[in-house]
Amino acid sequence: MRPRITGLVVLTTAVTAVAVLTACANTSDSAANSSPATSLTAHPATSQPVQEGPFTQIRLRIGASEATARLYDNATARDFASLLPVTITLHDLGGREKAGPLPRELADGAGQSSYRAGQLGYWAPSNDLAIYYREDGFTIPDPGIVMIGEIDTGLDAITHADGTDTLTITAA
Repeated sequence: MRPRITGLVVLTTAVTAVAVLTACANTSDSAANSSPATSLTAHPATSQPVQEGPFTQIRLRIGASEATARLYDNATARDFASLLPVTITLHDLGGREKAGPLPRELADGAGQSSYRAGQLGYWAPSNDLAIYYREDGFTIPDPGIVMIGEIDTGLDAITHADGTDTLTITAA
């Protein structure tokens, strides 16, 4: 009986080995013949906040000073871009932002309660464009500010503007 059991064990082991090798070969063949897997590094997730993808370059002019900025890819920013060129009179709010009324209401967006220095936002209750130049921990009240872009260069031009300066914004 012992030779039959040994032969059966050897046969079972051989069949199992062939099945495993066949499965591995099929997996590597199908992997080699399929298109490459999408890399998360190469293609960032689309669930990132909309303000991570700027799309339109703009210029902001105050007197002889100029700043450049990028608008984010969201509905409010696209609606803002449709206003360009636009000129507004700035006033200072709390030593942290310069703001001025836009000629009309913009498309609604998701407001947030925080900001970074250099960001451009839309305050829907008064149709104001806000340009943040200093962070002071202030929490923006409901409905929040809709971020539409950020300054690339020349934030000092905005910071040093006084309450009577006009700001002209054009597409770059």
